Formats: sequence, C-alpha cells, structure tokens
Amino acid sequence: MLTSTIVFLAGAVLIRSGVVQHSLDPAIVHGDSARAVRVEATVDAPLSEVWRLWTTSQGAEEFFAQQANIQLAIGGPYEIQFDPKDETSGTKGLKILSYAPEEMISFQWNAPTEYPEVRNGGTWVVVQLHPDGAERTHVSIAHLGWKHGPEWDKAYVHFVQGWGDLMKRLEKRCASGPIDWNKESMMYQDEQKR
Repeated sequence: MLTSTIVFLAGAVLIRSGVVQHSLDPAIVHGDSARAVRVEATVDAPLSEVWRLWTTSQGAEEFFAQQANIQLAIGGPYEIQFDPKDETSGTKGLKILSYAPEEMISFQWNAPTEYPEVRNGGTWVVVQLHPDGAERTHVSIAHLGWKHGPEWDKAYVHFVQGWGDLMKRLEKRCASGPIDWNKESMMYQDEQKR
C-alpha cells in the first residue's frame, strides 16, 4: 500500500489507497491555530454545482462578487473583486494554495485597506465540501492564520460578519439562482450602510 503525505501552505492532504483525507496540521498553521473564523451550512445544490461555484470565475460571480478571476491550479489566481471600480476592494494577486477536486480548496486571503497589517498578514481560507445526499452539500469555511493585536481583533470581527454574510449569499444562490448584482448590493456596500 502506497502512503504519501502532501503538505501545502494551507493544510495537509493525506492520500491512502486512492482515498483523500484532509486535515489542518497545527504544525504548519502560522499564528494562533485556535483562532479561526469558521462558518458552516448545508446548501440545496449537488456537490458538483457547489464545487463549480467556488472554483470558477463564472461560479464565484453568481454569489461571491460581481467580478472574479479564478483559475483552478496550484498557484492560480483566486481574485474576487468586490467593487469593479476600485481594485483595492478585492483580492488581486492572491493565489490558490491547494485543492482536492469536489472536496476542498484553499486560497490566500487579505483584508480591506482599513486593516493594512491584516491585509498583508498572510491569512488564508480553506473551503471544504461534503455531499449530504444527492442534492445537498455541506460547506465549511475556515479563515486561518490570525495573529493578535488591536487591528487583528477588529478585522476578526469584520470577517465573522463577512463570511457569515457570504454563506447566506451562497445559500440564496443555491436556493433561487445567481445573485442579480443590479438588484443586490455587494458586501462592501452593505458595510458602508452599517
């Protein structure tokens, strides 16, 4: 039996006899491994459709943001543009760290410009997918790599809200189709109203 371990920046992938298992390895988590933003939900869509939503530009534009540039490859771009008129409102230049088809994708993440220390702090996101029957998928999001300090604490609160809002948008997309960005404000616009 061939056993090998492949470690990526965001987590560990253990391959045994054709079975892929994922776990976050505390030895490679920089920052406080106990501090992570975690959001979970089960959405009304088959696994293959939810995978497409997270791993293609077109899919991300149906729930995540109005513009996206995603190329599914290790080191490929994972760029989400929250305001098409403001390049600093997105994740330009960030990359995919690892993936296992229809199971997990991890990518670099940053923060809004009002949190410069966090924006350049090297956090990342791991999205895991598990089928829940033929027509439903359990989605878990973990935002990792958190450090300590006043700005980190404020950004953490920001992302607790942000990832929760994104999960609601994913649920809405799966229940009733792509988000109409002409009728619904982007997440950054929602924050400006608060």
